[in-house]
Amino acid sequence: MPTPRAPGTSWDIAVVRDRDGFEALGQEWNDLFARAGHPEHLFQDHRWLSCWADHYLGDAVGLRIVTGRCDGRLAMIWPLVETFRFGRLTRLGWMGEPVSQYGDVLLEQGPRSQELLALGWQAVRALGADLAILRKTRGDSNVGGLLARVATSCENAQAPFADLAGKSADALARRSPKAQSSRRRLLRRLHETGEIAFCAGVEGAEAERLIGAAFAMKREWLLRRGLYSEPIESGAMPDFFLDLLRRKPGPVETLVDAVLRDGEPVAVGVTLSCKGACFGHLLTHDPACEKQGVGILLADHVMKSCLARGMTRYDMLAPFDPYKAEWADGAAPVADWVVGFSPPGRLLARVWSGGPRQRIKTALKKMPPPIGRAFWPLLRRIRGR
Repeated sequence: MPTPRAPGTSWDIAVVRDRDGFEALGQEWNDLFARAGHPEHLFQDHRWLSCWADHYLGDAVGLRIVTGRCDGRLAMIWPLVETFRFGRLTRLGWMGEPVSQYGDVLLEQGPRSQELLALGWQAVRALGADLAILRKTRGDSNVGGLLARVATSCENAQAPFADLAGKSADALARRSPKAQSSRRRLLRRLHETGEIAFCAGVEGAEAERLIGAAFAMKREWLLRRGLYSEPIESGAMPDFFLDLLRRKPGPVETLVDAVLRDGEPVAVGVTLSCKGACFGHLLTHDPACEKQGVGILLADHVMKSCLARGMTRYDMLAPFDPYKAEWADGAAPVADWVVGFSPPGRLLARVWSGGPRQRIKTALKKMPPPIGRAFWPLLRRIRGR
């Protein structure tokens, strides 16, 4: 690819297409993350994505990482992958799906950073894919403004967060006296079922056991509601988190908290921390303990644990489920963006962003649990064929 140039600045745009090239970028990538990364960029951390590559990169997924250098120094990374779906069509998406919850470009800010970002987008268009579906992109991301100009939003959500700075544990939630009384009642009910322990910062083999239990409970929770999540059903996601937990510490830390009854987990939280902020990636509980409100008690416990660790913010991630409202101090917009490059890609982009797809998706979520439990296994068999 020719090197674009601006007056007084030497730009160098390149594309990394293989694992060796990705790993070779490690030190420069880490340096850029340290200089320019915000807490929300934890999913663009090189260690995080290297672990992802060990579990998700394969023959049907190819790396398409666009890099930009300013006067020889790495200043921009578009971490993308190309997948082969929809027949012969090729699709670009964020590297890290489905474990990553926010997609973005790592970009060092400066007088000409937007110029470099635009050159990066030109390189993305030149990759030869039919379309790009860039999911879970925050409105305040580096690339959000550009995508709002060149792509179509096909799904919008809100990611609530709690501001922990300067708060006490008692001031985390907005609860009326009636709600506080209800919470105490739930806790008493839980204690009546066995010996209860709230554990924070679990490490080692016990943390691994809790992560395995968390995914088992999440699958059971989905099954009882007639819902289906391919990432949760897959063995790759729990294996990813177990692998990440065992690796050398980096900018992104995995925190495991739990509620135990007679020594066995009834609720588990898997939280990620980065640059002073926490992100609640997985909060799950035993469906049999739902009447005791163990899921709400876990959320409260995890947030207090993050406060005790000195974190300044707890990001609850999208979507903005009703139970998150009592802790939320605000919310960030999150969108899925789609853009077609080839004629078939543009046609599919219009279908993907259209209303019928959203209505079908909403209807599937609202299916009665008995119908859902019959429907999703049938759909899996059809897709397998």
